[in-house]
Amino acid sequence: MINFFVIFSLVLLISLSFVGYGSILSYFLDRRLLKINIGYLGLLGLFTCTLISYTTIIFIKHNYYHNILIHLVGIIIFFYFYLSKKNNFKINIKRFFTIFILLFIGLLILRNHDDFNYYHLTYSLVLTENKLIFGLGNLGHGYNHHSSVFFLNSIIFLPFIKHYLFHSIGWLTLFFVNLVFIDKLTNKNLKILDFSYFFYLFSFLFINFKFFRIGGYGTDLSGQIIMLTIIPLIYEIYKFKKVKEINNSNLNLSILLITYCSTLKSMMILNFLFLVPLLFFTKLKNLKYILLPKTILASLIGLFLLIFMNLSFTGCAVYPVKQTCLENKLEWSLSKRHVEKMNKFYQLWSKSGAGLNYKIKNDDEYIKKLNWVSNWYERYFTYKFKETLLGMFFLVFLVTFLYQLNINQSFKKIDSLSKRSIKIICIITSLLFLEWFLYHPALRYGGYHLLAILIFLPFSIFLAKKNINLKKKLSVTFTLIILSFFLFNYKNFKRIKEEFLIVKNHNFPLFYSPKQESTKIDIGNDISIYVPNDQKGCWTVKTPCTHYAGNVEGDSLGPFKMIKRKN
Repeated sequence: MINFFVIFSLVLLISLSFVGYGSILSYFLDRRLLKINIGYLGLLGLFTCTLISYTTIIFIKHNYYHNILIHLVGIIIFFYFYLSKKNNFKINIKRFFTIFILLFIGLLILRNHDDFNYYHLTYSLVLTENKLIFGLGNLGHGYNHHSSVFFLNSIIFLPFIKHYLFHSIGWLTLFFVNLVFIDKLTNKNLKILDFSYFFYLFSFLFINFKFFRIGGYGTDLSGQIIMLTIIPLIYEIYKFKKVKEINNSNLNLSILLITYCSTLKSMMILNFLFLVPLLFFTKLKNLKYILLPKTILASLIGLFLLIFMNLSFTGCAVYPVKQTCLENKLEWSLSKRHVEKMNKFYQLWSKSGAGLNYKIKNDDEYIKKLNWVSNWYERYFTYKFKETLLGMFFLVFLVTFLYQLNINQSFKKIDSLSKRSIKIICIITSLLFLEWFLYHPALRYGGYHLLAILIFLPFSIFLAKKNINLKKKLSVTFTLIILSFFLFNYKNFKRIKEEFLIVKNHNFPLFYSPKQESTKIDIGNDISIYVPNDQKGCWTVKTPCTHYAGNVEGDSLGPFKMIKRKN
């Protein structure tokens, strides 16, 4: 019972801390953002704390003292804005706590995903026990896969709970996104049910039905969920006649959130394409009306730190793109040959050419052109892809059916500016979907949100054209919201029961994390690495932990430690 209370209390305080940091970022960049709903402020807080984590790890490890100070400051900032009326800070505290409680069961897990003990846990723990070490990527593939999730994990390493909240960044993302959707769907000032309204509704139902298992989030899903909250912002951005009419707050928010998504998974940087058409509608001299220098600076700092961390771990600005690797310039850099080999393997995996128990022969030929499509169709499309596709169509059928009951069948016209916005979103999404299909066609790798946009967009347009009675039809929305939370809790309750059968030596409500014995190996320059004796991945072994010692040696880079390959 004590563990339930500790988890509930700490995550609640951490969530308030993130909202506090999102508020202070908004205060300095664009004070109008303080008027947006608290869900967006929470997401901005995750971005702010990512920047803080990236910066402080250069100088100090993320131990208890560091992390307590970080969140104490965040909570103080939250209450400063909450208690101060002059800052236009808006929060529906009852809604905040209600949704927190309704989603809380999703935070309780007995087991994590398969990659958790492979590298997620040890990558996060190494940041709590050491300041930045250059060349960690030489210890194994796990340290090459950068994500800001690991850096956020390291700052929620707290007394009593230790590493047992390292799955909660995904849950906090889901919580903040739910706050965004609920605020948009239950807005008392709502006058019409437009495209944005229905897109928010479809997205809300989709994420709660599909992504209920927080233990399986990894680093892939959070950014895609956040992108579904950004699409309506982009829709509003392009609804302008004159450049001066562009919604700067939506633009600033979109830039910051896409930057944060890029730190979660580097491929998400492609979503900046949604903002590129603005350059065709404006002249250079008019950019001052739409781009705030502070926002651009914050975004550039985020991207710079992202590249710096990638370089620090792997010697590549963007792993696994071999062209970005500084093999002959950085002592600790991975070889381009190795990075190219891994890039091909990731393509092979995403194209269903390799799995846990199989691997296609002639893999170089397999991933070329469209040679892989038939096998991908049999192994992936007919199972995971088809299941997701049918689920999406069921949602659009359900919502469309309920909203069309007993209504006037007449249509209203969509203005030309709205059509322009929709056309831009459709074109950019189609281009991104084509890139996804040709190079990494697994839904986890950036496909979920693109598929959702392509399916939800036409149905949102269709319903937005209908003359729907606002008061009567809002009752449908409330019914769907209640159904969504009910199914979320039911599916998680069922999941927990199943996990009890799978995980015998559990410590519920804490997830499974066995103790391991390890071998300490001195690699020189006062650097030791640790290899688990059972060879079953790195759990809470002292760090840096690796699955094998490898051909590495310790060195120094000024005041920093460095791990590099032996010559």
